[in-house]
Amino acid sequence: MNQRTRNIILFIGISILIFLLFYFRNIVAYILIAAVLSLIGRPLMRGIQRIPFGKKKHLGKMGSALITLLLMLALTIGFLAALIPLVAMEIKDLSAIDITSVMDYLDVAFAHISNKIPHFISYGDSDSGMQDYIQGQLANMMNLGQVTNLFSSVAGTLGNMFLMFFSVSFILFFFLKEEQLFSHIILVFVPRRYEEKVSHVMTSINHLLKRYFIGIVLEVLGVMTLETIGFSVVGLGFNHGLVVGVFAGIMNVIPYIGPWIGGAFGILVAIATHLNQSFPEVTLPLILLVILVVVIVQLVDNVVFQPVIYSNSVRAHPLEIFLVILMAGSFAGIAGMILAIPVYTVLRVIAREFLSQFRLVRELTSKMKDD
Repeated sequence: MNQRTRNIILFIGISILIFLLFYFRNIVAYILIAAVLSLIGRPLMRGIQRIPFGKKKHLGKMGSALITLLLMLALTIGFLAALIPLVAMEIKDLSAIDITSVMDYLDVAFAHISNKIPHFISYGDSDSGMQDYIQGQLANMMNLGQVTNLFSSVAGTLGNMFLMFFSVSFILFFFLKEEQLFSHIILVFVPRRYEEKVSHVMTSINHLLKRYFIGIVLEVLGVMTLETIGFSVVGLGFNHGLVVGVFAGIMNVIPYIGPWIGGAFGILVAIATHLNQSFPEVTLPLILLVILVVVIVQLVDNVVFQPVIYSNSVRAHPLEIFLVILMAGSFAGIAGMILAIPVYTVLRVIAREFLSQFRLVRELTSKMKDD
């Protein structure tokens, strides 16, 4: 077989593989989610394996994997069971609010602010331009019709969510039980002459991403806890504070802009739940305190959490990470910002293994030499 024929066959094979990956993209997504969760659950499984059980000194891989999976499921279900009633109550309270009352309340609020800071509301040739814009945005956020459509859509996808939940759990069990299973799946598609290098790449990726995803989980939990405590203390109340804190913690996964999305939701809840209170005496101080909580938590996040997660865990300079996130956001929006660091980490490991002859690659991967 000549080289031209081989190249044609290779091109056809790659094209078929790409088509199959796209056609079965849901299944590919289940596998990738399970692979990420297995990285997070691996330390827990190893801890369980060290615990003596009965006559056996330690549990085998199957028993440890099953207990790990059940613990992860129990934590997830318990968290959702505690949160869903609070979220439902929050939605019910927000849905019962009259938008007209909110707009009237905001008129009073802007009148108070404009008296204190006359030029704050000015916008171009119209003194009410900024006020109209902010009121319009709040009205859209609190539009009951949009909320109803959103939850109707969620209700319609419950079947798919159950399928995803079952499929990911089933795949996750085997990824936990057989640590190298995902790597073996990848190696099936790799030519034999590259198996050793690809195997080394997979080991490095596994090591870096495991630390990164565990760090992300700890960061989300930390931000959730701090903001829930903060919002509860400043006057939102525990139920509202917990819902806003959980939302803010999840949004914190979106680099840089996510925390302020959570803060905006906190301000919305503060306004919506204090319509019967005086704006200058009650609501405005509460809004300022909500902003203060967000700022303080972000300082803790930026000084304590993120240096460990974004820099140390993936062995990259903070400026490098910042630029990568900006470029990914410009290319693929919020999804790109969320996936930027994991994808960049994978590309750096691959480049280090296969393109180390280039100076730029050596510079970008110099901190990864010990992994």
